[in-house]
Amino acid sequence: MTYAPHRSAPARELPSIEDGWNAGAFRWRSRIWIAGGVTVSAALVAFGVWAVATSPAATVSGALPGDPPIGQFTVSATALRCGVPSVGPAGLEQRAAGQFCLLDVTVTNNGREPELFDSGAQRIHDTNGEAYAVAEQAAVFLNDRSPTLLDRIGPGETVAGVLPFDVPVDAQLSGGVLSGEESTPGVRVPLPDPR
Repeated sequence: MTYAPHRSAPARELPSIEDGWNAGAFRWRSRIWIAGGVTVSAALVAFGVWAVATSPAATVSGALPGDPPIGQFTVSATALRCGVPSVGPAGLEQRAAGQFCLLDVTVTNNGREPELFDSGAQRIHDTNGEAYAVAEQAAVFLNDRSPTLLDRIGPGETVAGVLPFDVPVDAQLSGGVLSGEESTPGVRVPLPDPR
């Protein structure tokens, strides 16, 4: 077996101006690429501004100013009543495992299409960090007028309703989290003083 030393390929020389390399054309192409990148970036920024400016506005009334919106709705928590043992007509009433706390709300659709306000996505919290969901069966009894909070809300329409929460009798409520739908994170709001 014979040993043959490894030989690397000869180094490639870069073209020089004397070899016909056109530095002016290279600069021109670089400027075109840079201008294209700046144009695309400006277009993306303009699209972002347009998307924010044309999206339906929504705020949470009754909450602190500057709270982020919840979907296309404006929601106002107007009253809170706790200590309610049952809701519904006699013989069909829904009994609370603890007590019902009834949160009166008004919901306005700020969008351009009828939308469903997802009452099941709403939560209230106690001082121990426990979250309580809307008692769906009780919500049906409490929202039986027309238009109802549980139906699609038309564009520009405001609907009043009640969100019932079944909480322990000794629970100390600390706030609510209102959400446009279950897939959105929701907005923390203070609760009205209980009556």
